[in-house]
Amino acid sequence: MNKVEVLESIRHLDNLQKQINSLNLDDKNPALYIANWISGIPLIYYPSGLQSAAIRFKNSLHENAKLHVFLEEISEACHNEIVSWERTDNARPILIEGQDDHITTKAKWQILKEYFEAKKIEYKEVFSVSGNILTKLINLIYLLDYASIYLAVKEGIDPSPVRSIDFVKSRQHIHGVELVNPNF
Repeated sequence: MNKVEVLESIRHLDNLQKQINSLNLDDKNPALYIANWISGIPLIYYPSGLQSAAIRFKNSLHENAKLHVFLEEISEACHNEIVSWERTDNARPILIEGQDDHITTKAKWQILKEYFEAKKIEYKEVFSVSGNILTKLINLIYLLDYASIYLAVKEGIDPSPVRSIDFVKSRQHIHGVELVNPNF
């Protein structure tokens, strides 16, 4: 990373902050829009380059909104995972797409969307900003973290207590094994 890339990331982050902060609770707030869309069990699809943002979103939804969430890379989504859509359930696909995904990744997104549309499966697309990988990842993480908090508030869930983690931590010494990262 060079200074120009870091400054680009900060500039985009500043713009995003103005759009998603809690002083902007209208339809133009993209984090609130995502939060209002989520219901059922989110199934997050992502390209390999945006994996860390997808994992962070999954973890934020777990911790903040106390939701079960599934995660799948786009290549696998177009292989074995696609057959799970032959059954109906309450999973809701969220597609985390890069502005400049590789041409083969774009083709996979198109095929997956065509399949969802043919099966009348509603999906949500979330796009990265343009720019270097740092800019994309930081902005996606920021946007999706806010979405998870807005979802928790909308559902009347306090994101701060993590009683399940506290339970596991309290039992670690009994079993003589480190189950949870002690740095958290």
